[in-house]
Amino acid sequence: MIRRLLLGAAVSIVLFTVGVAGLGWKPYVVMSESMAPAMHAGDLVFVDPNAQSVAQYEIVTYDGPPGPITQRVVSQRPDGALTLKGDANPPADSPTVDRHRVVGPVRLILPHAGWPVMQVRTHPVKIALGALLLALLVPGRRIFGLLLLGGLVAAVAMVPTTG
Repeated sequence: MIRRLLLGAAVSIVLFTVGVAGLGWKPYVVMSESMAPAMHAGDLVFVDPNAQSVAQYEIVTYDGPPGPITQRVVSQRPDGALTLKGDANPPADSPTVDRHRVVGPVRLILPHAGWPVMQVRTHPVKIALGALLLALLVPGRRIFGLLLLGGLVAAVAMVPTTG
């Protein structure tokens, strides 16, 4: 029963991921509360890098100095530069963002779906030790379990994050 449930969940995740990848959307995990209440730390967002334009009040992800940042468009200048603001931040960001730095608008938000990525990024040693302990305690096929858990942790760690 539990194996069927886990297999069904795994197949659903793979089919969903393949479907979203077919659209060309990029996944990002939100790591801060700067966009609360629209999105929270641990949410998984999908960004459309093929979008031709962005609208005022739309949420976008752009390449910032520390890495990808997700914020709301407050205004757009005639030259295409955007003024952005985090929903939880009182003032808008002072420097504008050139349109060529925008990855794209956020098309889908999955609440809490990025939680495993947050845990791997913030507590990598605890996660690795927990995975190792779990693989050693589960009887049979320990090598396979270790490889599977190691691959899962590595795959989760490779999902990009946004502030």
